[in-house]
Amino acid sequence: MDSTIVTAVIGACVAVLGFVVLLVLRGRRARSDERFEAVLGQLDRHMGAISQSLERVVERSAAARARGVDDLELTVDLAELLRRIAIEAATRTHAEAAAVHIQGAGGAPMMASFGADDRAQPLEAPLAHAAGPFRAVTINWTYRPGGEGETDPFASALVVPIVEAGVETGTLAAYAPEAGVFGAEHVRALETLADEVVPAIASARRFADAQRAMTDALTGLRNRKGYQDELERAIARARETGQPLSLLILNPEDVEASSEGSHDPRTDLALRELAGLLVQLTRTTDVVCLRQDGEFGIVLPETAGDAARRFYVRLREEASRKTFPLTRQLTFTAGVVEWRPDETSEAFDARATAAVGHNRYSAPHAH
Repeated sequence: MDSTIVTAVIGACVAVLGFVVLLVLRGRRARSDERFEAVLGQLDRHMGAISQSLERVVERSAAARARGVDDLELTVDLAELLRRIAIEAATRTHAEAAAVHIQGAGGAPMMASFGADDRAQPLEAPLAHAAGPFRAVTINWTYRPGGEGETDPFASALVVPIVEAGVETGTLAAYAPEAGVFGAEHVRALETLADEVVPAIASARRFADAQRAMTDALTGLRNRKGYQDELERAIARARETGQPLSLLILNPEDVEASSEGSHDPRTDLALRELAGLLVQLTRTTDVVCLRQDGEFGIVLPETAGDAARRFYVRLREEASRKTFPLTRQLTFTAGVVEWRPDETSEAFDARATAAVGHNRYSAPHAH
């Protein structure tokens, strides 16, 4: 809510007040002027209270926008979060560019930068510090004369640590093309941002770790655990909405290796290509999973059994146009079932597994 909205609301309140006054004038002419003044005074006090309340709302809203943290705390995608943090760092320090570097999911390093065609790179602490995180470091670079047409990179930088539970887990850096532009106010602004984003980073990292635990490294699909979670979620939704739900289990008989125990690179490539084909053919609401080694489970929400079988026919037709990098023909079987009310995920999965083998299809092999 901004000042324009406040003005409009106050204007509406004034209009209401005027209407009330008109009614009082028309219907209460016989009453004394003293009572009339008392009524007006009470209404005026109410208007003042409303105005003060709206002003406080505007102040809180402006403060939240200035902090820029509320939106960050709602961002669970770690890469997107880092991008927004870099933008916020540049905004708060009035820098030309900024970068952020943290420990991501599984401890892997992650970074994002903003400004100056993303030439900014995250800086680790440039000076040794004996114990604990450093506070802030400002840097001024001096360059040798460049050749004709060459432009110097940034001439100064400000770096502050990102500290989680007393441990330095990353850095925030702001960059400027001129030397000596970062002062105490910029240090405070970047330090404050570094403190504010810690909860958002921790939350997004936990989400990324959870996603990583449910993702197959080779195909990028949900693994067995992710498949079970997606199936439970889809059943709960179908039970709540009354919409149909179907499950397709696809078993490529010549693709048995997964990211956990693969030894044949061509088999791995075939598995990835088949996974990509399935993702391409499904809707955004469908979920393609690697149910187990070389076997796919496709959860089809709001899909009746007949529609699921038609999807399988379409899948066969599309696969017939594609060759896979195997020395033998790629043959797969499938099971398609529709969920029954009050059926558990285990029973649903078992029924689909039992149906595998009722449909067989061979795709051409690569020459």
